[in-house]
Amino acid sequence: MKTSLWGLCAVCVASLLLTACGGNDDGYGSVAVSDSTRRVAISTGALTQSVANDEARDECDASDCRVVLQFEQCGAVSLGTKAGGGFVVVAKGAGTAFDAQTAANNACTAQGGEGCGPIPNLEAQCN
Repeated sequence: MKTSLWGLCAVCVASLLLTACGGNDDGYGSVAVSDSTRRVAISTGALTQSVANDEARDECDASDCRVVLQFEQCGAVSLGTKAGGGFVVVAKGAGTAFDAQTAANNACTAQGGEGCGPIPNLEAQCN
């Protein structure tokens, strides 16, 4: 009986460690945008949504960076130009990188953006 109790304890401890380290979860992601600098950042694979938000704001690296999207699967950003000048930046999430980018591009176009597409070197990302 002692052996099986120790075995059960070992399984419980391993299960708790996997859960605490994100072993049963794909993680959290976030997109942050700065209106003043136009910087955009995506974080993925964070243990909590709060950590993902902090990482995206830190990477965005401006005092006015704000989280515009929180996601558990995939997130993407689309950038377009407005006919009268200026930019449209939209972030969307979905189950796949392709679907997230497509949703972001469509939302950008719906908001009056022209030539909407991914920001160079900032492809859609998944947890």
